[in-house]
Amino acid sequence: MLVKRLVVIIVSMVIAALITAGIIVLLLDTTVAEYGPTYFTLTTFFLGCAIVLVIDRFAGTEMLPK
Repeated sequence: MLVKRLVVIIVSMVIAALITAGIIVLLLDTTVAEYGPTYFTLTTFFLGCAIVLVIDRFAGTEMLPK
């Protein structure tokens, strides 16, 4: 179960980083360096947390207590 949870976390953070980079480059028409590495990291983390909740629901890892 621990391995499954770690895979869910890693996959969600990678997806969040790709989405964040896409938003910064395509929608905001700027670079990650101009956006700021701290803001990029925080945006990726919080978006990743939201994605973890969605993936957790379908993967059945039960990270959240009932």
